Amino acid sequence: MSIRFNTLASHDLFRHIIILFAVVLGCQAIWILTAEFSRSSSRDFAGNARSAIAANRKAAALAASFGVLRGDLWGEYALTYLNLLQRVGPDSGNVEASQTAEQARNVADRALALAPHDARIWLALAGIEAQLGSLKDKPAGALLMSYYTGANETELIPLRLRLAVNSNALADGDFQQLVRHDIKTIITRKPELTPAILAAYRDALPFGRQFLEETLKEIDPSFLAKLAPKD
Repeated sequence: MSIRFNTLASHDLFRHIIILFAVVLGCQAIWILTAEFSRSSSRDFAGNARSAIAANRKAAALAASFGVLRGDLWGEYALTYLNLLQRVGPDSGNVEASQTAEQARNVADRALALAPHDARIWLALAGIEAQLGSLKDKPAGALLMSYYTGANETELIPLRLRLAVNSNALADGDFQQLVRHDIKTIITRKPELTPAILAAYRDALPFGRQFLEETLKEIDPSFLAKLAPKD
């Protein structure tokens, strides 16, 4: 009798454990699917997606709120602010734009706390800091991290180069080597990105233009002729 009772108790315990396991799996499935169904449709860093990303911001915010600890969802939410990065300087006269940039920085900080390996988010944060006017006032740590975590991610080069030639970090020799690597990548392997050099030169601060000229003189002197004349 005792053996039968112990057997029944063991079966009941096993059944309860299985039920509990099934409930946990079901809750996890609901959590994942809810976030996925709310997810934004724009998930890349390419410029051709920028026209749609602002419209997807609410969907990305909802997905991130459901995902809670999912760094990929918070990263996608942060990238919906890429439309802010058309300029590399602050818009001090636009209070609404400044408030949006502050919100974007908070989202990017949350995303990086969960996914510090994502170079796209570091670069987005650097761009947001530029919008807020802080990129020139302090070491560009976010910009530097975008190089460390994504040195060979060529889709990041256009924005990264524009920010680099407008950052005081360019005074550092080690940082200059990282930027030279991007320029060399364009010249030797990604000629379709050459407009990025022209755009960076057009928007660069004087020391940034000088750096571009000196670097191109070393890598490809013939490219210097394509640069716009100095102001």
